Amino acid sequence: MLRDLINNHTPLKGNFERLSTLFQCAINAYKYPLNGNHLSQLGELSGYYCVKDIHQRMLQHPVGQRILIDKPRVTPETFKIEELLKLDENTFGHQYGKFMKDRDFSSGERPIVKYIPDLELAYVYQRYKEIHDFIHVLLMYDVSVYDEIVVKWFEMAQLGLPSATLSAFVGSFKLNCQEKQKLIETLPEILKRAHKSEFIMNVYFEEHISTDITQLRKSLRLL
Repeated sequence: MLRDLINNHTPLKGNFERLSTLFQCAINAYKYPLNGNHLSQLGELSGYYCVKDIHQRMLQHPVGQRILIDKPRVTPETFKIEELLKLDENTFGHQYGKFMKDRDFSSGERPIVKYIPDLELAYVYQRYKEIHDFIHVLLMYDVSVYDEIVVKWFEMAQLGLPSATLSAFVGSFKLNCQEKQKLIETLPEILKRAHKSEFIMNVYFEEHISTDITQLRKSLRLL
């Protein structure tokens, strides 16, 4: 399950190459905001120490430990949309399948981690990217610019990743006046949910496919 991570790994030689690549990715992310690869690589290059902290939090939690041992992946093969849609409508699996199908999304579209030097940490960051749509479903936010920014604020508060922080703050300036006012009103609640809820990287989503989604939200303290 990690062969794609191994094959895509691109080692960087020293801090100078890492900084120059970071600078180039930042430029590309600004010039080509619709290309997710640039922002993804910027997140890898800027978030190494935060990913280490996330890894430590997973090691200190029994479920997080199992995730690190099993290394489950979110792919079109492991989460078959048509099979998920056969589940009861109120299950997490069905709601996730509907979310993906209605928006013509594919879990296979997530860029593969490239620059994080340690394979274990590369998996952690890949896991973060692959469960992003689960967070949308659990928080009940769509994929508009506004909704995406709210989810990024949640991720920033929970994980502290620079890429989430950048998206949360910079993205907020792209909103119109009405959306900005709505965000100001929403932020206290979304930040409260982020701080009181279960650490999202310690959730073994694969074991909750058939779980009632309201019960799952309650158990994760998201309601």
